[in-house]
Amino acid sequence: MASWEWRRSVANAAILVDVADDHDLTRTDLLRGTGIDPVVLKTPGAEISAAQELKLVRNLVTLLGDPPGLGCEAGARTRVTTHGVVGMAILSSPTLRSALDIGLRYISLMTSFARLWHVDKGDEIWLYIDDSDLPADLRCFLAERDVSALLTNWFLMHGEPPAFKRGEMVAVLQPRIKPLVEEFGIPITTAENVQLVVIDTSDVDKPMPHASAMTSMLFEEQCAELLQRRGLCEGVAGSVREVLLRQMNGRITQEDVAERLHMSLRTMRRRLSEEGTSYRRLCVETYGALAEELLATGLTVEDVAYRMGYAGAPSFSNAFKQWRGVPPGRYARTFGDRQRPAVHQ
Repeated sequence: MASWEWRRSVANAAILVDVADDHDLTRTDLLRGTGIDPVVLKTPGAEISAAQELKLVRNLVTLLGDPPGLGCEAGARTRVTTHGVVGMAILSSPTLRSALDIGLRYISLMTSFARLWHVDKGDEIWLYIDDSDLPADLRCFLAERDVSALLTNWFLMHGEPPAFKRGEMVAVLQPRIKPLVEEFGIPITTAENVQLVVIDTSDVDKPMPHASAMTSMLFEEQCAELLQRRGLCEGVAGSVREVLLRQMNGRITQEDVAERLHMSLRTMRRRLSEEGTSYRRLCVETYGALAEELLATGLTVEDVAYRMGYAGAPSFSNAFKQWRGVPPGRYARTFGDRQRPAVHQ
């Protein structure tokens, strides 16, 4: 189950409020239970949690019955400049390929809640979209919003449809998304779980209309800082972490992870290296941090071993010593000593 406690720009929520206004919904009804201060919606640079935005979406689709096209209303209002520094980084990218790369690496700073990654296939780019962690009752609206926002901004920047050759989509989304893309001659077939979009690369190296390499680099640096401040995982490293967390016993292989991300082992290693990390480091960081959190709650070593999928305390203890250099029992005692208030004589 995904955590939705990371931060989001309030800009997306403000657009949802505008859509609600068009349907004569009151602000009180729309914001009920979200914990969002109405003043924040008009504050530039303000942030809310992902959970708050999802609650806002749920209120909107519940009050209006989630009719087809509702997500398009929100997506069509979304401009690439809505996303601040990441939007400016995209607009000033030297080529379409670099713009796609920036958009995918910093997708969490934009509209989408899904995980995206891409694999180069020579004359094609295979773009994978995993939205399986999203609440089922919001999935169609959010997919509609993402696709509509993409098509709207692509037309604004390039004046022509995107060079998508084909797509694969889970059955539940097809009634809402097929009408948006089939008018451009993009065939859609059924996917089992992860969506796929195949992009023709024949024009991806052409210059962007507002290309400026130095400007794009400047905004990209700000994107990286913003991503870190909001506590978000980026790129392939973030996708690997999520696979690791789903395989709690730590016995998944690099080959298994690469296969689940639909890329070769060599490609995964190269992409992780480009992001300044490695598979081994991610294992240490991910499993070590999770184990520390569980031990800090007061659970016994045996309980933590069980919750993380190990056969028993000895195998978990050996793994923990590899991650952190000390036995888990010693770590737990040290943490407890630090947390215990000092007694003044």
